[in-house]
Amino acid sequence: MRYESFNQVASLIPLYQDRLLALPESLKANISDVRLKSGYPVSLCGREGVSFLREKGGVTEKLESGLAMVSPVYLRETFLYLCGHSVFSHEEEIRHGYVQADGCRIGICGTAVLEKGRVKGMRDITSMVLRIPREVPGCSDKLYQHRVDFSKGVLIAGAPGSGKTTLLRDITQALSTGRFAPCLRIAVLDSRGEISSGFDLGPCADVLKGFPKPQAMDIALRTLSPELILCDELSPDDLGAVRRSLYAGVGIIATVHAGRDELFRRPLCRKLIETGAFGTIVTLYGRSFPCQIDRVETTNRLAGWESRAG
Repeated sequence: MRYESFNQVASLIPLYQDRLLALPESLKANISDVRLKSGYPVSLCGREGVSFLREKGGVTEKLESGLAMVSPVYLRETFLYLCGHSVFSHEEEIRHGYVQADGCRIGICGTAVLEKGRVKGMRDITSMVLRIPREVPGCSDKLYQHRVDFSKGVLIAGAPGSGKTTLLRDITQALSTGRFAPCLRIAVLDSRGEISSGFDLGPCADVLKGFPKPQAMDIALRTLSPELILCDELSPDDLGAVRRSLYAGVGIIATVHAGRDELFRRPLCRKLIETGAFGTIVTLYGRSFPCQIDRVETTNRLAGWESRAG
């Protein structure tokens, strides 16, 4: 069911768990994240906007009395709970602005702790955003209808909340289980644990979880004999690893942050395309239509697309 992931996230918020679990299933299915901010009510954000949890149950779209408020003390307690009462063990995650718990990525806000100009950690946590992982079976079917050649690489571009990771997960399941063609060996570089945690990716998907992507890609190429490498949210630090995979003859399926009309305005996107590692570019509609594919273009048609993008 589409609301099961919501229930999983609700279990990470013990004080409000019962009230969250009692919400209508239709509402749960449309919530993309739960937000806890010190001094403010519990917020539920989804395609239809923001609503607030009532102290006695139910939700409202208005800031009014009787809401389930998040105290500074409870926010600190929840943060420690999500860290398993071992902040040190999550130090690397916190340095990048999140913690991982039970397959859920929790974005955190607070004051940076700097050491020699680099972020070492975070203190005085003021808010947390619990993103709800989803499965949308069949959301990648359009790529097979377009006869996309995954072996030549696919770059998926979309804004935050547009469903990039969910689409990537469905592609993995389809390729690993042979939904439309013979099964392929896939190395999944799940640096933040969002692709695989709590989800069945099939028999032919090998997961390297928690490794930095460049290191994970080198391990995969040396030891796993993959036919495809799949990873989420490429950054400038990953360009060298992308080129190494290309030279090794292994196709990459990856995502990158970029809105529908920003693909050719972002230097990172241009550099990724220029590596020659991606034969197909896929863009998503955006937050209002998560997981819905807008364009599927091969790179030999990108010149016209780029000119239209301005």
